[in-house]
This record gives sequence, C-alpha cells and structure tokens, in this order.
Amino acid sequence: MTYLGSVEAVLLVGVWLFVLTHIDTLIVIGAFCADNDYHLWEVLVGHYVGFCGGLGAAVIGTILAAELLQEWTFMLGFVPLSLGLWGLLRQPPETTVEEVPFVPNSLGRIGVVTAAGLGLSGENIALFIPFFATLSPAELILIITVYLIGAGVVFLAALATVSRLTTDGIPDWLDRWLVPSVLVLVGGLVVVSGWVIA
Repeated sequence: MTYLGSVEAVLLVGVWLFVLTHIDTLIVIGAFCADNDYHLWEVLVGHYVGFCGGLGAAVIGTILAAELLQEWTFMLGFVPLSLGLWGLLRQPPETTVEEVPFVPNSLGRIGVVTAAGLGLSGENIALFIPFFATLSPAELILIITVYLIGAGVVFLAALATVSRLTTDGIPDWLDRWLVPSVLVLVGGLVVVSGWVIA
C-alpha cells in the first residue's frame, strides 16, 4: 500500500513537471504544424527524435550526476534562437511564393524540428536531472514511459490547436515568419531565464 502511494506521488510530480516544461514545446510544435512547408509526419518524427535526445541526456546526466552540466543546460536555448534568427534574416520582406528560398528535403525538415526540440530541452534537462535522481530504477522506467506517451499528447494538442485556428490554411506571409519568430521568442526565453537562475 505504501509503494502504491509512492508510485502515485511520483506520477503526480512527474506529470506536473512534464506539463510545466513542455508549454514552450507545444507552442513550437504548433508553429511547425501550421507551416505549410512541413508535413505532419516530418514534424512528428522530428519532435520525437528531439524529445528522445533531451530525455536521454537527462537520464545520462542523472546517471553521471553531472552537476556542472546541469548549470549550463540553458545554453541549449541558443539552438532554437539561432534557427529562428536564421529563418528571419534569410527571407527578404517582399518574398513571394515563387521566390521562397530552397526548402530542405524531408530529412532536412525533420532535422530542423529535431534541432529545435533539442534546443528546448535545456531547461527540461536541468529540471529532470534532480527529479530523476530521486527515483528508483522501476520508477524511472515508469516516468520515461509516461513522458514518451506525453510527447505524443503534446503533438496531438499542438495539432488540434492549430487545426482549429487554421482551417483554411495560413496566409503566406504568416507561414514564412511564424516558425522563425516563435523559435526566437522561445529560445530567447530559455537563455534569459537560465542565465538569471545561473
């Protein structure tokens, strides 16, 4: 009975921590889903690869008890910030649909989503490591399983939100500026908040 109560407490804390750390991910994935250049399967694959990379780093960090790394994970916020700035700066203001710069292939688009996800993992790693360090191996496996399911829920929530807002598609100008702007805002927030805490 005590063990069951312990598992429920671990799940409660774990789910709360997941929700807290994935609001920014929801916004970024929503922006990718709304971008006409990205297929939904590319966003899903990139999201899961980036998510698993961040989660794996948190588990490895926990195993190695990397206190020094924990203090500098906010620097990963520079990844989405850089991607967003590059996306904003490479497009002339008067770009038309025919003049849009070369869009990468599926692998390239998956890579962009993955890099953005890895960049957003900085704050997650910093919060996950201390939490994971308190868990037994069985509890850690349970939380990892719940988080993998949670990543799918984040994708579905982002997709549902975007489809309600963009039933007729989004204008071309918004399509060009949405993802880079969101990446700049969220990446900047990760870096600034991490810098303040550090």
